[in-house]
Amino acid sequence: MMDHELLKLCLELNLITEEGYFKLDQCRAIRNSFSAAHPAVGALDEDEVVNFISRCARAALSDVNVPAGVNFNELISAIKSTQFNSDQTTYWSAAIKGTHSAQRELIAAALHGMYCDEALGQSARTNCATLFRAAVELDGIPAAIIDQHQLYVGKGEETKASASRDFFTRFDMIGMLSEAERHSIVSAACDRLYGAHQGMNNFYNEPPFAARLHEIVGASVVPDSVRSKFVETIISCAIGNQYGVSRAANTHYESMIKDFSPRALELMFSIPNSKTISGNKIKNHALCRKRFAEIVSLLAGARIPTSLQTSYNYWINEVKKYE
Repeated sequence: MMDHELLKLCLELNLITEEGYFKLDQCRAIRNSFSAAHPAVGALDEDEVVNFISRCARAALSDVNVPAGVNFNELISAIKSTQFNSDQTTYWSAAIKGTHSAQRELIAAALHGMYCDEALGQSARTNCATLFRAAVELDGIPAAIIDQHQLYVGKGEETKASASRDFFTRFDMIGMLSEAERHSIVSAACDRLYGAHQGMNNFYNEPPFAARLHEIVGASVVPDSVRSKFVETIISCAIGNQYGVSRAANTHYESMIKDFSPRALELMFSIPNSKTISGNKIKNHALCRKRFAEIVSLLAGARIPTSLQTSYNYWINEVKKYE
């Protein structure tokens, strides 16, 4: 480790105070500028040498406990031992908020790394998620987490990369990922939802998958590369099948449809005339056709693009036939 990295790590681990870090960093700069190991810019007199030694002794060699900060080893042990109760959550959240920004950055990165560690149990991962908001509340998301995620991807550690994507989704950080990463997250969520929709007991199994996709697209713009798949999935699930729809999942479908972009609306209105699965259901099943018309009626006419007004009016009239 370079000296400046070592000093920063000591601050993050709460081995030195912020004041100690400042004074030792000054000593490091003096060492670089005046020692025999570097081309010296001048000489130090006796008083300056004594001051240099005094600073090193007080900041680095003193046995005085650091009053502020979090004992990192105790925090990690607590996270791994058992799922936090309310008192533990309150204690550790307050401790994290009360420490300095450098240690909060280290803790946030550690919580992300532990969450992605497949060797840890679910209780430890839950603890990490519980404390993460406290770790980033004051300073924002540290860049180290983005770097850590890219490292997982670059090394081909798919299990960790997948857990990391789940972590980014959970904390509304999808927008920090590349478009290719966001494509992968939305596409996988669509596949899981559609798999539940096509499976047995779909009306009961769909809601959590619909809620998950709703959470994902609510945290970031859907990439163009996966928008068609997203719209087709939502419409196919929202119109259900000849037996009905999943009522518990409908609130998520309707909410997502109401937030469709103009491009997504174009894709939606093209479905009835397409040869897709959704298009065939609308053509062949009266219940699906009725449901599609009801979905269109949820949209405010004022936000429908001019090019789609004819199709919009057609389906609004279709709704009236079922009244």
